Amino acid sequence: MGKMKLGFGLGVLAAGMLAISGCSSTSAAKKSTAKPVTITYWHRMTGSWNTAQQKMIKDFNASQSKYKVVAQSMGSYDALQQKIMAAAKSKTLPTMAQAPNTNIGDYAKTGLITPFKLSQKTLAQVYPSFLAGGQYQDKQYGLPYSVSTQVLFVNTDLVKQYHLTIPKTWNDVEKMGPALAKSGVATIALDASYDVALESMAHEAGSPLITPARKANLDSAKTLAQVDRLLSMRKAGILSTAGSDGYFSTAFFNKKAVFGIASSASIPVIQQQAPKSMHWTTAQIPSVNDSHQGVLNGNYNVVFKSASKAQLAGAEAFQKFLLKPKQAAYWAEKSGYVPVTPAAVQSDDYQSFLADNAGFKAAVKASEDSFASTVFAGYGDYRNALLDTVDSTLTKNVAGDTAFKALQAKTEKILADN
Repeated sequence: MGKMKLGFGLGVLAAGMLAISGCSSTSAAKKSTAKPVTITYWHRMTGSWNTAQQKMIKDFNASQSKYKVVAQSMGSYDALQQKIMAAAKSKTLPTMAQAPNTNIGDYAKTGLITPFKLSQKTLAQVYPSFLAGGQYQDKQYGLPYSVSTQVLFVNTDLVKQYHLTIPKTWNDVEKMGPALAKSGVATIALDASYDVALESMAHEAGSPLITPARKANLDSAKTLAQVDRLLSMRKAGILSTAGSDGYFSTAFFNKKAVFGIASSASIPVIQQQAPKSMHWTTAQIPSVNDSHQGVLNGNYNVVFKSASKAQLAGAEAFQKFLLKPKQAAYWAEKSGYVPVTPAAVQSDDYQSFLADNAGFKAAVKASEDSFASTVFAGYGDYRNALLDTVDSTLTKNVAGDTAFKALQAKTEKILADN
Protein backbone atom coordinates (compact mmCIF):
# COMPACT_ATOMS: atom_id res chain seq x y z
CA MET A 1 0.00 0.00 0.00
CA GLY A 2 2.83 2.40 0.80
CA LYS A 3 4.40 1.96 -2.62
CA MET A 4 1.08 2.50 -4.32
CA LYS A 5 0.56 5.74 -2.44
CA LEU A 6 4.09 6.86 -3.23
CA GLY A 7 3.60 6.12 -6.90
CA PHE A 8 0.44 8.18 -6.96
CA GLY A 9 2.15 11.11 -5.26
CA LEU A 10 5.06 11.09 -7.70
CA GLY A 11 2.65 10.95 -10.60
CA VAL A 12 0.80 14.05 -9.40
CA LEU A 13 4.05 15.88 -8.73
CA ALA A 14 5.41 15.07 -12.19
CA ALA A 15 2.16 16.13 -13.82
CA GLY A 16 2.38 19.46 -12.02
CA MET A 17 5.96 20.00 -13.18
CA LEU A 18 5.21 19.08 -16.78
CA ALA A 19 4.10 22.58 -17.72
CA ILE A 20 7.35 24.01 -16.36
CA SER A 21 9.97 21.48 -17.33
CA GLY A 22 8.41 19.75 -20.31
CA CYS A 23 9.28 16.39 -18.72
CA SER A 24 6.85 13.51 -18.95
CA SER A 25 5.79 11.25 -16.11
CA THR A 26 6.45 7.53 -16.25
CA SER A 27 5.01 6.63 -12.83
CA ALA A 28 1.42 6.54 -14.00
CA ALA A 29 2.42 4.48 -17.00
CA LYS A 30 4.31 2.05 -14.80
CA LYS A 31 1.31 1.76 -12.53
CA SER A 32 -1.05 1.02 -15.37
CA THR A 33 1.25 -1.54 -16.99
CA ALA A 34 2.52 -3.26 -13.83
CA LYS A 35 2.40 -7.02 -14.25
CA PRO A 36 0.70 -9.15 -11.62
CA VAL A 37 2.91 -11.17 -9.29
CA THR A 38 3.12 -14.76 -10.54
CA ILE A 39 2.19 -17.44 -8.00
CA THR A 40 3.47 -20.81 -9.21
CA TYR A 41 1.41 -23.73 -7.89
CA TRP A 42 2.38 -27.39 -8.22
CA HIS A 43 -0.25 -30.07 -7.67
CA ARG A 44 -1.19 -33.66 -8.48
CA MET A 45 -4.71 -33.16 -9.88
CA THR A 46 -5.62 -34.70 -13.22
CA GLY A 47 -8.76 -35.17 -15.31
CA SER A 48 -11.98 -33.71 -13.92
CA TRP A 49 -10.22 -32.66 -10.70
CA ASN A 50 -7.75 -30.60 -12.69
CA THR A 51 -10.56 -29.08 -14.77
CA ALA A 52 -12.44 -27.99 -11.65
CA GLN A 53 -9.28 -26.65 -10.03
CA GLN A 54 -8.36 -24.68 -13.13
CA LYS A 55 -11.78 -23.02 -13.06
CA MET A 56 -11.16 -21.81 -9.51
CA ILE A 57 -7.72 -20.55 -10.48
CA LYS A 58 -9.20 -18.73 -13.46
CA ASP A 59 -11.88 -17.20 -11.23
CA PHE A 60 -9.28 -16.05 -8.70
CA ASN A 61 -7.11 -14.49 -11.38
CA ALA A 62 -10.15 -12.67 -12.80
CA SER A 63 -11.24 -11.47 -9.34
CA GLN A 64 -8.21 -9.19 -8.88
CA SER A 65 -5.23 -7.86 -10.82
CA LYS A 66 -2.43 -8.05 -8.26
CA TYR A 67 -1.61 -11.77 -8.52
CA LYS A 68 -1.71 -14.47 -11.17
CA VAL A 69 -1.74 -18.13 -10.17
CA VAL A 70 -0.05 -20.43 -12.69
CA ALA A 71 -0.58 -24.11 -11.94
CA GLN A 72 1.26 -27.22 -13.09
CA SER A 73 0.09 -30.81 -12.55
CA MET A 74 2.66 -33.46 -11.72
CA GLY A 75 0.13 -36.26 -12.17
CA SER A 76 0.56 -38.06 -8.85
CA TYR A 77 1.64 -37.48 -5.26
CA ASP A 78 4.81 -39.51 -5.79
CA ALA A 79 5.79 -37.53 -8.88
CA LEU A 80 4.98 -34.28 -7.08
CA GLN A 81 7.11 -35.26 -4.08
CA GLN A 82 10.03 -36.17 -6.35
CA LYS A 83 9.71 -32.89 -8.21
CA ILE A 84 9.68 -30.91 -4.97
CA MET A 85 12.78 -32.69 -3.66
CA ALA A 86 14.64 -32.10 -6.93
CA ALA A 87 13.57 -28.44 -7.00
CA ALA A 88 14.74 -27.98 -3.41
CA LYS A 89 18.24 -29.07 -4.46
CA SER A 90 18.28 -26.88 -7.57
CA LYS A 91 16.61 -23.96 -5.76
CA THR A 92 13.73 -23.84 -8.26
CA LEU A 93 10.81 -24.43 -5.91
CA PRO A 94 7.38 -23.00 -6.78
CA THR A 95 5.54 -20.51 -4.60
CA MET A 96 3.17 -23.13 -3.25
CA ALA A 97 2.20 -26.76 -3.69
CA GLN A 98 -0.13 -29.50 -2.57
CA ALA A 99 1.20 -32.04 -0.09
CA PRO A 100 -0.18 -34.84 2.06
CA ASN A 101 -0.36 -33.39 5.55
CA THR A 102 1.94 -36.15 6.77
CA ASN A 103 4.78 -34.57 4.73
CA ILE A 104 4.45 -31.25 6.51
CA GLY A 105 6.66 -32.12 9.49
CA ASP A 106 9.60 -33.09 7.30
CA TYR A 107 9.14 -30.06 5.04
CA ALA A 108 9.05 -27.72 8.03
CA LYS A 109 12.00 -29.29 9.83
CA THR A 110 14.22 -28.96 6.76
CA GLY A 111 13.19 -25.34 6.25
CA LEU A 112 11.42 -25.85 2.93
CA ILE A 113 8.11 -24.29 3.93
CA THR A 114 6.96 -21.31 5.94
CA PRO A 115 3.78 -20.95 8.03
CA PHE A 116 0.71 -19.23 6.66
CA LYS A 117 0.01 -15.94 8.40
CA LEU A 118 -3.74 -15.77 7.96
CA SER A 119 -5.82 -14.06 10.62
CA GLN A 120 -7.51 -16.02 13.39
CA LYS A 121 -10.81 -14.84 11.95
CA THR A 122 -10.00 -16.56 8.66
CA LEU A 123 -8.68 -19.72 10.30
CA ALA A 124 -11.75 -19.94 12.54
CA GLN A 125 -13.84 -20.61 9.44
CA VAL A 126 -12.21 -24.05 9.05
CA TYR A 127 -13.07 -27.24 10.94
CA PRO A 128 -10.61 -27.35 13.88
CA SER A 129 -9.53 -30.94 13.21
CA PHE A 130 -8.82 -30.03 9.58
CA LEU A 131 -6.58 -27.18 10.76
CA ALA A 132 -4.79 -29.51 13.17
CA GLY A 133 -3.73 -31.63 10.22
CA GLY A 134 -1.62 -28.74 8.93
CA GLN A 135 -0.03 -27.71 12.22
CA TYR A 136 3.57 -28.40 13.17
CA GLN A 137 5.05 -27.10 16.42
CA ASP A 138 1.94 -24.96 16.93
CA LYS A 139 2.30 -23.14 13.60
CA GLN A 140 -0.05 -23.40 10.62
CA TYR A 141 2.27 -24.72 7.92
CA GLY A 142 -0.50 -26.23 5.82
CA LEU A 143 -4.10 -25.38 5.04
CA PRO A 144 -6.67 -28.06 4.15
CA TYR A 145 -7.67 -28.41 0.54
CA SER A 146 -8.67 -31.97 -0.38
CA VAL A 147 -9.81 -33.69 2.80
CA SER A 148 -11.72 -36.94 3.25
CA THR A 149 -13.31 -38.60 6.26
CA GLN A 150 -13.95 -42.26 7.12
CA VAL A 151 -17.39 -43.68 6.28
CA LEU A 152 -19.22 -46.99 6.45
CA PHE A 153 -20.40 -48.23 3.07
CA VAL A 154 -23.65 -50.21 3.32
CA ASN A 155 -25.03 -52.79 0.88
CA THR A 156 -28.71 -52.20 1.64
CA ASP A 157 -29.72 -55.26 -0.39
CA LEU A 158 -27.73 -57.54 1.92
CA VAL A 159 -28.93 -55.69 5.00
CA LYS A 160 -32.50 -56.57 4.00
CA GLN A 161 -31.62 -60.10 2.90
CA TYR A 162 -30.01 -60.97 6.24
CA HIS A 163 -32.42 -58.89 8.37
CA LEU A 164 -29.66 -56.70 9.74
CA THR A 165 -29.40 -53.20 11.13
CA ILE A 166 -26.52 -50.83 10.44
CA PRO A 167 -23.95 -51.39 13.22
CA LYS A 168 -23.41 -48.48 15.57
CA THR A 169 -20.55 -50.05 17.47
CA TRP A 170 -17.85 -52.66 16.96
CA ASN A 171 -19.73 -54.79 19.48
CA ASP A 172 -22.64 -54.78 17.02
CA VAL A 173 -20.28 -55.92 14.28
CA GLU A 174 -18.99 -58.80 16.39
CA LYS A 175 -22.51 -59.92 17.31
CA MET A 176 -23.82 -60.11 13.74
CA GLY A 177 -20.59 -61.56 12.37
CA PRO A 178 -20.75 -65.31 13.17
CA ALA A 179 -24.07 -65.94 11.40
CA LEU A 180 -22.89 -64.08 8.30
CA ALA A 181 -19.55 -65.88 8.33
CA LYS A 182 -21.37 -69.23 8.16
CA SER A 183 -22.89 -68.01 4.88
CA GLY A 184 -19.45 -67.08 3.57
CA VAL A 185 -20.10 -63.36 3.94
CA ALA A 186 -17.92 -60.97 5.95
CA THR A 187 -19.61 -58.30 8.01
CA ILE A 188 -17.06 -55.61 7.13
CA ALA A 189 -14.46 -55.32 4.38
CA LEU A 190 -11.36 -53.13 4.61
CA ASP A 191 -8.66 -52.19 2.14
CA ALA A 192 -5.47 -54.28 2.18
CA SER A 193 -4.23 -52.73 5.44
CA TYR A 194 -6.15 -52.20 8.67
CA ASP A 195 -3.91 -49.32 9.80
CA VAL A 196 -6.55 -46.61 9.26
CA ALA A 197 -9.24 -48.55 11.11
CA LEU A 198 -6.79 -49.25 13.93
CA GLU A 199 -5.78 -45.60 14.27
CA SER A 200 -9.43 -44.58 14.52
CA MET A 201 -10.30 -47.34 17.01
CA ALA A 202 -7.25 -46.77 19.22
CA HIS A 203 -7.83 -43.02 19.28
CA GLU A 204 -11.43 -43.53 20.27
CA ALA A 205 -10.38 -45.99 22.96
CA GLY A 206 -8.19 -43.28 24.48
CA SER A 207 -4.85 -44.37 23.03
CA PRO A 208 -3.81 -42.17 20.07
CA LEU A 209 -1.07 -44.00 18.19
CA ILE A 210 1.08 -40.85 18.35
CA THR A 211 -0.04 -38.08 20.70
CA PRO A 212 0.40 -34.34 19.98
CA ALA A 213 3.17 -34.47 22.60
CA ARG A 214 4.94 -37.06 20.38
CA LYS A 215 4.35 -40.00 22.70
CA ALA A 216 3.96 -43.34 20.95
CA ASN A 217 1.21 -45.66 22.20
CA LEU A 218 1.69 -48.51 19.76
CA ASP A 219 2.15 -51.14 22.47
CA SER A 220 -0.27 -49.73 25.04
CA ALA A 221 -2.88 -52.11 26.43
CA LYS A 222 -5.68 -50.15 24.74
CA THR A 223 -3.97 -50.19 21.35
CA LEU A 224 -3.11 -53.89 21.57
CA ALA A 225 -6.72 -54.66 22.52
CA GLN A 226 -7.89 -53.11 19.24
CA VAL A 227 -5.18 -54.91 17.26
CA ASP A 228 -6.32 -58.20 18.78
CA ARG A 229 -9.93 -57.32 18.06
CA LEU A 230 -9.26 -56.71 14.38
CA LEU A 231 -7.14 -59.83 13.95
CA SER A 232 -9.64 -62.00 15.82
CA MET A 233 -12.51 -60.76 13.66
CA ARG A 234 -10.48 -61.45 10.54
CA LYS A 235 -9.66 -64.98 11.72
CA ALA A 236 -13.36 -65.60 12.41
CA GLY A 237 -14.39 -64.37 8.96
CA ILE A 238 -16.20 -61.35 10.39
CA LEU A 239 -13.76 -58.90 8.84
CA SER A 240 -11.98 -59.21 5.49
CA THR A 241 -8.98 -57.37 4.13
CA ALA A 242 -8.45 -56.81 0.41
CA GLY A 243 -6.15 -58.93 -1.69
CA SER A 244 -3.66 -57.80 -4.29
CA ASP A 245 -6.08 -55.22 -5.72
CA GLY A 246 -5.84 -53.39 -2.41
CA TYR A 247 -9.43 -52.15 -2.16
CA PHE A 248 -12.46 -53.17 -0.09
CA SER A 249 -14.76 -52.58 -3.05
CA THR A 250 -14.06 -55.98 -4.64
CA ALA A 251 -15.66 -57.85 -1.73
CA PHE A 252 -18.33 -55.19 -1.42
CA PHE A 253 -19.37 -55.38 -5.08
CA ASN A 254 -19.30 -59.19 -5.11
CA LYS A 255 -21.61 -59.46 -2.09
CA LYS A 256 -18.83 -61.00 -0.02
CA ALA A 257 -19.20 -58.26 2.60
CA VAL A 258 -22.26 -56.40 3.84
CA PHE A 259 -20.35 -53.30 4.89
CA GLY A 260 -17.05 -51.64 4.07
CA ILE A 261 -14.98 -48.94 5.76
CA ALA A 262 -12.97 -46.57 3.61
CA SER A 263 -12.20 -42.94 2.89
CA SER A 264 -15.12 -40.80 1.76
CA ALA A 265 -13.00 -40.06 -1.31
CA SER A 266 -14.07 -43.56 -2.41
CA ILE A 267 -17.70 -42.44 -2.80
CA PRO A 268 -17.31 -41.19 -6.41
CA VAL A 269 -15.53 -44.45 -7.28
CA ILE A 270 -18.35 -46.54 -5.80
CA GLN A 271 -20.88 -44.38 -7.64
CA GLN A 272 -19.14 -45.10 -10.93
CA GLN A 273 -18.22 -48.76 -10.47
CA ALA A 274 -20.95 -50.34 -8.34
CA PRO A 275 -23.18 -52.81 -10.23
CA LYS A 276 -26.31 -51.04 -11.42
CA SER A 277 -28.48 -53.61 -9.66
CA MET A 278 -26.79 -52.90 -6.32
CA HIS A 279 -28.38 -50.56 -3.76
CA TRP A 280 -26.01 -48.95 -1.31
CA THR A 281 -25.61 -45.99 1.00
CA THR A 282 -23.19 -44.67 3.61
CA ALA A 283 -23.32 -44.25 7.39
CA GLN A 284 -21.07 -43.38 10.31
CA ILE A 285 -18.28 -45.83 11.04
CA PRO A 286 -18.80 -48.18 14.00
CA SER A 287 -17.58 -46.76 17.29
CA VAL A 288 -15.63 -48.11 20.22
CA ASN A 289 -17.27 -45.78 22.74
CA ASP A 290 -20.11 -44.07 20.82
CA SER A 291 -18.05 -41.11 19.57
CA HIS A 292 -17.50 -42.36 15.97
CA GLN A 293 -14.07 -40.72 15.70
CA GLY A 294 -12.32 -41.38 12.40
CA VAL A 295 -8.91 -40.27 11.17
CA LEU A 296 -8.75 -37.76 8.33
CA ASN A 297 -6.93 -38.16 5.05
CA GLY A 298 -5.65 -34.82 3.86
CA ASN A 299 -4.05 -33.01 0.96
CA TYR A 300 -2.92 -29.56 2.12
CA ASN A 301 -1.58 -26.43 0.48
CA VAL A 302 1.87 -25.34 1.64
CA VAL A 303 3.98 -22.26 0.87
CA PHE A 304 7.72 -22.48 0.28
CA LYS A 305 10.16 -20.36 2.24
CA SER A 306 12.00 -19.38 -0.94
CA ALA A 307 9.02 -17.35 -2.19
CA SER A 308 9.27 -13.55 -2.15
CA LYS A 309 7.16 -11.45 0.22
CA ALA A 310 4.90 -10.51 -2.67
CA GLN A 311 4.49 -14.17 -3.64
CA LEU A 312 3.74 -15.16 -0.05
CA ALA A 313 1.06 -12.48 0.09
CA GLY A 314 -0.35 -13.76 -3.18
CA ALA A 315 -0.40 -17.36 -1.96
CA GLU A 316 -2.31 -16.30 1.14
CA ALA A 317 -4.76 -14.28 -0.96
CA PHE A 318 -5.36 -17.34 -3.14
CA GLN A 319 -5.82 -19.54 -0.08
CA LYS A 320 -8.36 -17.12 1.40
CA PHE A 321 -10.21 -17.25 -1.91
CA LEU A 322 -10.32 -21.06 -1.76
CA LEU A 323 -11.81 -20.93 1.75
CA LYS A 324 -14.76 -18.83 0.66
CA PRO A 325 -18.01 -20.83 0.93
CA LYS A 326 -18.68 -20.67 -2.80
CA GLN A 327 -15.24 -22.00 -3.73
CA ALA A 328 -15.00 -24.60 -0.95
CA ALA A 329 -18.46 -25.93 -1.83
CA TYR A 330 -17.70 -25.99 -5.56
CA TRP A 331 -14.46 -27.90 -5.04
CA ALA A 332 -16.17 -30.44 -2.76
CA GLU A 333 -18.95 -31.01 -5.28
CA LYS A 334 -16.58 -31.50 -8.20
CA SER A 335 -13.84 -33.45 -6.42
CA GLY A 336 -15.77 -35.69 -4.05
CA TYR A 337 -13.85 -34.44 -1.02
CA VAL A 338 -15.69 -32.87 1.92
CA PRO A 339 -16.00 -29.09 2.32
CA VAL A 340 -13.31 -27.75 4.64
CA THR A 341 -15.58 -25.15 6.26
CA PRO A 342 -19.01 -25.46 7.93
CA ALA A 343 -20.14 -22.38 5.96
CA ALA A 344 -19.50 -24.23 2.70
CA VAL A 345 -21.51 -27.21 3.96
CA GLN A 346 -24.45 -24.95 4.80
CA SER A 347 -24.34 -23.07 1.50
CA ASP A 348 -27.34 -23.42 -0.79
CA ASP A 349 -25.18 -24.93 -3.52
CA TYR A 350 -23.80 -27.70 -1.35
CA GLN A 351 -27.12 -28.44 0.33
CA SER A 352 -28.59 -28.89 -3.15
CA PHE A 353 -25.69 -31.21 -3.97
CA LEU A 354 -26.39 -33.30 -0.85
CA ALA A 355 -30.04 -33.57 -1.80
CA ASP A 356 -28.98 -35.25 -5.04
CA ASN A 357 -26.03 -37.18 -3.57
CA ALA A 358 -27.16 -38.59 -0.24
CA GLY A 359 -24.07 -40.77 0.02
CA PHE A 360 -22.02 -37.73 1.01
CA LYS A 361 -24.18 -36.90 4.05
CA ALA A 362 -22.34 -39.34 6.30
CA ALA A 363 -19.00 -38.02 5.04
CA VAL A 364 -19.95 -34.47 5.96
CA LYS A 365 -21.34 -35.58 9.32
CA ALA A 366 -18.01 -37.27 10.04
CA SER A 367 -16.23 -33.91 9.63
CA GLU A 368 -17.53 -32.93 13.06
CA ASP A 369 -16.14 -36.05 14.76
CA SER A 370 -12.89 -36.63 12.90
CA PHE A 371 -9.32 -36.08 14.07
CA ALA A 372 -6.00 -35.56 12.32
CA SER A 373 -2.93 -37.72 12.71
CA THR A 374 -0.20 -35.94 14.65
CA VAL A 375 2.18 -34.16 12.28
CA PHE A 376 5.85 -34.73 13.04
CA ALA A 377 9.19 -34.95 11.26
CA GLY A 378 9.92 -38.56 10.40
CA TYR A 379 6.28 -39.43 9.79
CA GLY A 380 7.09 -41.07 6.46
CA ASP A 381 9.49 -43.52 8.12
CA TYR A 382 6.93 -44.23 10.84
CA ARG A 383 4.18 -44.78 8.28
CA ASN A 384 6.25 -47.29 6.33
CA ALA A 385 7.09 -49.13 9.55
CA LEU A 386 3.40 -49.19 10.53
CA LEU A 387 2.36 -50.64 7.17
CA ASP A 388 5.11 -53.28 7.38
CA THR A 389 3.95 -54.17 10.88
CA VAL A 390 0.32 -54.56 9.83
CA ASP A 391 1.38 -56.65 6.84
CA SER A 392 3.44 -58.94 9.06
CA THR A 393 0.36 -59.75 11.14
CA LEU A 394 -1.70 -60.45 8.01
CA THR A 395 0.68 -62.34 5.75
CA LYS A 396 3.30 -63.77 8.11
CA ASN A 397 1.05 -64.58 11.08
CA VAL A 398 3.17 -62.54 13.48
CA ALA A 399 1.27 -62.08 16.74
CA GLY A 400 -0.21 -58.63 17.18
CA ASP A 401 1.49 -57.86 20.49
CA THR A 402 4.87 -59.05 19.18
CA ALA A 403 4.60 -56.97 16.02
CA PHE A 404 3.41 -53.79 17.69
CA LYS A 405 5.90 -53.95 20.55
CA ALA A 406 8.63 -54.03 17.91
CA LEU A 407 6.95 -51.11 16.14
CA GLN A 408 6.91 -49.18 19.42
CA ALA A 409 10.69 -49.45 19.67
CA LYS A 410 11.18 -48.40 16.04
CA THR A 411 8.83 -45.45 16.44
CA GLU A 412 10.48 -44.22 19.63
CA LYS A 413 13.79 -44.15 17.76
CA ILE A 414 12.23 -42.24 14.84
CA LEU A 415 10.77 -39.69 17.24
CA ALA A 416 14.08 -39.36 19.09
CA ASP A 417 16.01 -38.86 15.85
CA ASN A 418 13.67 -36.11 14.69
